[in-house]
This record gives sequence, C-alpha cells and structure tokens, in this order.
Amino acid sequence: MKFKFYNKLYSFQPKLIPSIATIVGFGILLSLCLWQVQRLSWKKDLIETRVSRFENNIRFLEDIKDPLRNEFTRVKVEGKFLNEKEMFMPALSKNGNNGFHILVVLKQPNGKNIIFDTGWIPTRKKNKQARMENIDNLLSVKEAVIRLPGRKGKYQPDNDPDDNFWFYVEPEKMKDFLNTNVEHSFYLEAVNNGPGGYPLGGQTRIYIRNNHLQYAITWFLIACTLVGVFLASSIVRQKK
Repeated sequence: MKFKFYNKLYSFQPKLIPSIATIVGFGILLSLCLWQVQRLSWKKDLIETRVSRFENNIRFLEDIKDPLRNEFTRVKVEGKFLNEKEMFMPALSKNGNNGFHILVVLKQPNGKNIIFDTGWIPTRKKNKQARMENIDNLLSVKEAVIRLPGRKGKYQPDNDPDDNFWFYVEPEKMKDFLNTNVEHSFYLEAVNNGPGGYPLGGQTRIYIRNNHLQYAITWFLIACTLVGVFLASSIVRQKK
C-alpha cells in the first residue's frame, strides 16, 4: 500500500513475524486492560458493600444470625476482657506510627469467648505497667466491628506464639496460646478508644485502594504504543 505525505511517497510494508508478534501482543495487552476494567467494577462493589455495612445502624451481636455474611457491620456486645493474656500484633496506626494492636479474649455472659482487637498502642506502651490506666476490666457493652480471620499473605511472616508476635488473626493457634476455646469464624475490632485514650480504637480500614482504572488505562496506552511502533516501523519511504 502506497500513500503520499507532504508530497513524499511512502509505502506500508509489514513483515510477517513483526505482524504476528504485534497481533499477539496487542491481544494480550487488550485482555489485561479488560481484566482491569472487570476488577474495577468488582472493587467498587466491594468498597460499597463494606461502607454500607459499616454505616448502617449499629446492631447487637446476638441479633446477627450469620456473622460470616456481615463483615464490617458495627455491633454492640456485652462482655469482659480477659486481660491476663494479651496478644501483640505489630502494626502501623492510621497516621503511620509504629506500634501494636492488642488482642485479648472477650468473655460474654453466656460463656462464649471471642477474640477482640482492642486497638492500637504506641511501642512505648507495650509493657502493661506503662498503661495500667488504659486497662478495661469492666463487664460492659462494647462497640465493635465484625471481622473475618485473614489468610497469611505470600510475603507475610508466620505467627510466632513463642514470642507472642502475631501478624494476622489465626484463631486455631491463638486458642492454643490462650489455652481456652474461642470463636473461630470471626473476631471483633474496637470502635472506640480504651480508658484514658488507649488503645486507639477505630482502626478498621473500610476504604481500600482502587487503582484498577489507572492500570486499565496503562495497559491500553501500552497496547496503542505497540501498534504505533509497529506501524512506524512498517512504513518505508519510496525513493524517486
């Protein structure tokens, strides 16, 4: 195919192997673009579900028949913290400061035990003697968020019960560490701060990053660049 551009004659002479490679590459890149568009829709629905549950009116835990289908729902639950055995989970606060989440058992009047993330403390308060004024020993109604135990991440360290270092909630191992039976299907995260302002409650991350639109645009632009490079390399200027 020949054409003129600025009074100069050019011809389009695509070669077989570059043509095949471009078609295959464009197909792969376009598939990645469409996959990110699908992920965008999935992530938006996920965020909307989390926000909707969290912003609904707070309910009593005993009124929720299936906690597994109600993650991020705010609840009220009566019980007393068993503070004799605390579990420490290294974590950053919402402001990015180093510290720990303190997890204990919440014992309900009916005898049921639930793992309860009481909130975040700075490293300087890890020793219990440094936060005696922050210990909640009362039988009272707590406000919390239902959470489901997470899976171990690919690059996440294993939980270390021997040193009391926990990187994710793992009820089976925590039960052995605590030497008591606990609820396995879910746990609770504190909504409010503890006595004297610590531990800091409200650490539940409802909103999660949704960068799939940027990823989709990136794959599409790479696909367009590939086509542009192929076209440019296939155009040859004709000699007079």
